[in-house]
Amino acid sequence: METQQQDFNQAKQQSIPYNAAQDAPSDERLSAFELGQLWEGYMADSAAKCILQYFVAKAQDPEIRSVLEYALQLSTNHLNTMTQMFNSVGFPIPHGFTKEDVEPNAKRLFSDSFMLTYIRYLARYGAIKYFTSLTTSIRPDVREFYNLCVDEIQDLHKKVDEILIKKGSFSAEAYIPVPDRIQYVYEERSMYKGIFGDKRPINALEISEVFGRLESKLLERPIVLGFSQVVQSQKIKKLLSDAEQVLDDNAQRWGKMLRDEDLPLPASVAHEITDSSESPFSDKLIVFHVLTVFGYGLTAYGIAIASCTRSDIVTAMNASIAETMAWAKDAMDLMIQSGWLEKIPQATDRKQIIGLQ
Repeated sequence: METQQQDFNQAKQQSIPYNAAQDAPSDERLSAFELGQLWEGYMADSAAKCILQYFVAKAQDPEIRSVLEYALQLSTNHLNTMTQMFNSVGFPIPHGFTKEDVEPNAKRLFSDSFMLTYIRYLARYGAIKYFTSLTTSIRPDVREFYNLCVDEIQDLHKKVDEILIKKGSFSAEAYIPVPDRIQYVYEERSMYKGIFGDKRPINALEISEVFGRLESKLLERPIVLGFSQVVQSQKIKKLLSDAEQVLDDNAQRWGKMLRDEDLPLPASVAHEITDSSESPFSDKLIVFHVLTVFGYGLTAYGIAIASCTRSDIVTAMNASIAETMAWAKDAMDLMIQSGWLEKIPQATDRKQIIGLQ
């Protein structure tokens, strides 16, 4: 506990790496890649800060609260650094999400265990985003920032895992026999077969992806269900109900696949939601966050397809992508109609300037 508090204090006091933007040459522009990643990161961290403020306020376990405080301080530091970088090129600071979008004093909606597990889920996709941003950035201070973010997210993930293991809150894992020799594939059909006729056994990479997708859906559904309990708008309730249906369909698809292979299923955490109907977040933040979660799902499905070769698994992944994208369009439409969707930085419309549009 003392070590975790020291880590939190260290993150809070850290200033040298986060001042890197002040040393950037005043005439060095941000590339389109850098600007896009920073803009997206600012939106995500401003939303995460609101969610973490509520989580910290509601956490009862001291060890879990300490890790949540550490995550909150990281998001705050990131926002400060990205603000400096935007200012270095005169880019307007995104509105994102502020104290207007969170009510830390609202009733408790999720258990401590769920909040910690959910942070682990967000950290997993944060790592993908940070590494992508690092490998597409050129400006030295931007690269230094994302390099630090990669280190921090690994550290956060480690802290979360240590507590989950200590408290026995990890989901069951799938295991397969260790092969006694190297084997090669000699028949193309046996490699890809899955929709018609006999299916080959699912391989280790496919197990990882199918298990991971089910684990994610079982975690995403309670957050959507919890939000459904507290929103007042009937239109948003309907949108979230549709999101639950998409997640249910996805979960049933992956659960059946694992059961057919006699493999274990990750545990459900649906019981980790309270009966509160008092919203801790604005409707805008709720819709944005669920949309972000569905975006993470699309990223995961894209990665999974590249790792899977059995045709029925690839077909199921594509079906899940189509369902997810259909819901995401409805959510985007609602955000546009509500005046909530900030415009992503875009290229100059030359035709409009010339007068051809």
